[in-house]
Amino acid sequence: MAVLSCRSVIAALLLAGVSALARGDDLVGLWQEYDDQTGKVEALIRIEQAADNSYAGRIEKLLPETAENAAKICSRCAGELHNKPFLGLRILYGMKRKDQLNFEGGEVVDPDEGKVYRCHMRLSEDGKTLEVTGYIGFSWFGQTEVWHRKD
Repeated sequence: MAVLSCRSVIAALLLAGVSALARGDDLVGLWQEYDDQTGKVEALIRIEQAADNSYAGRIEKLLPETAENAAKICSRCAGELHNKPFLGLRILYGMKRKDQLNFEGGEVVDPDEGKVYRCHMRLSEDGKTLEVTGYIGFSWFGQTEVWHRKD
């Protein structure tokens, strides 16, 4: 009986690990970013994990899919991002996991304005929404957007 309960404990621990993965407590995936004015999906952002375990995100698609959106470039951006196409543009980088649901230490780019902000993010417990806060100085002076998982 002790062997059976030991196996039961191991099985329960394995299932707990699988359920954590199923919950989606990871940033990796495709996220919908919304227009502040219309509330419509404006872009799809692909977040991936880098070799150093930080997270970065690129614009995968602009919506609606028009010739005008496809031609957008980051004309207001400085440095290596200057005049780069919005499509494929890395707008999120250097995010490190603080705990299971919080990420910090990175930066986010607003390609429309060409500005770079410090960033922290909070993933919902079910892994379906992501609060992305860009700020200068202190985070309470920042702006938060809520992204929704696409995949």
